[in-house]
Amino acid sequence: MAQPGLPGSQFPSEDAMMRMIKDLQRDVQQLRSANQLSPAGIRAIDGGIVVEGSMDVQGAESVSGTLDVSGKATFTGDMRVEGTLSLPNGIIDNAALADPLVPFAFHADAQNFALGNGDNLPIVSVTVPVPAGFTRAVVNATANLSAANSTGATDTLYCGLKINGSGPGYSGRAGVPPGVAANPSKTAGVLLTSLGSSFIIEGTASTAAAPWPANMNNNVNLDGTVIFLR
Repeated sequence: MAQPGLPGSQFPSEDAMMRMIKDLQRDVQQLRSANQLSPAGIRAIDGGIVVEGSMDVQGAESVSGTLDVSGKATFTGDMRVEGTLSLPNGIIDNAALADPLVPFAFHADAQNFALGNGDNLPIVSVTVPVPAGFTRAVVNATANLSAANSTGATDTLYCGLKINGSGPGYSGRAGVPPGVAANPSKTAGVLLTSLGSSFIIEGTASTAAAPWPANMNNNVNLDGTVIFLR
């Protein structure tokens, strides 16, 4: 039988064996220290990994600990939040909401007008423009009327509102003796739908028995707010 290291032996010599062992040890050490994922921007740190490049997760991903994102995160699909979602003030634009809100405030007034008897007639009005892309509005309006009865008999003074052509609810009213002024008012809130480019809010007034002539003491204020909805 051939002996190790001798001519014709099937075994390497002792020196060759030692070189092979050292080569294996060096290769193992290099494999341990080498970062095979560095071309992808992935590196190991104490207690975790750092991904400096992009990451495409095509399967399910579960995060049971804290997820901190200091850069941008884009979600092209649905996202469901089952816990509390806390957001700093002012980070979501109104236009990004499913139902953004646009506020509008209005005022109009009139003076020295006459009053007719019978149905309420407009004595002051505001035309409200509707912002592009909006079709609904919550309207709150108040008409405050002051008028003097310059006739010779007690009469009833009415104050009403018309919002987009409709007069919601009963008119405010006051009994007024001759030579006396009264101050009825009317407040209403409505939800308008299917709006066009604008709508009109009117303050209306009338008397019950007889017309009242124009008087410098007759005045009306029409005030309110509109919240537009998509």
